[in-house]
Amino acid sequence: MNEAAEVANNAPVIVALSLWWAVLFALQLFAGEQQTGSRAATATKRREAGGAAVSQDSRMSEICRLDPEFSQDAFLSGAGRAFEAVLNAYARCDLEALRKLLSMEVFQVFAAACAKRQESRETLDLTFIGIESAEIVSAEALPGKMEITVLFRAQIVFAERTYKGDLLSGDPSAVTTTADLWTFSRPVPASDRTWLLVATDQA
Repeated sequence: MNEAAEVANNAPVIVALSLWWAVLFALQLFAGEQQTGSRAATATKRREAGGAAVSQDSRMSEICRLDPEFSQDAFLSGAGRAFEAVLNAYARCDLEALRKLLSMEVFQVFAAACAKRQESRETLDLTFIGIESAEIVSAEALPGKMEITVLFRAQIVFAERTYKGDLLSGDPSAVTTTADLWTFSRPVPASDRTWLLVATDQA
């Protein structure tokens, strides 16, 4: 996510590529304002890691130690539902749904993006086809929280239109394949067992 400044300079091009890039751009703006050098370095390492799934190594063992009830299968199932829900809620500008899934900082960015879209009376039509695969690629136990990054490969169909109905981007008859990293975070101790989306990155 350390390319946020470059992305910001090319926002119109990125938005024209796909709905997913619109979502990623919104989160990269947040990252560019808030992330530390440490997080930028972590994001670079995640990209270099590629699609290699994390096994039950010391990092996952630490997650399991902090939460003995943690299950990778259950986590990935919930993360997949959140992935679909966030995309659909963003397309509909459903702020109440987004509020339950995003950290406050990320929610504020999404809310601003939705407000801008509504002001221009543009629409996003999205059909979520499904997730091809979801795998854990990074897990960290940090002071007061734990974070897990998941590589999602999914397919969607989308079309962004002006208030007149003219097509701005996307193709209502074409499938777009995405490959992206989403980072979920939860406090420790687990007073709240809800995992929230705190960052995304391109895979």
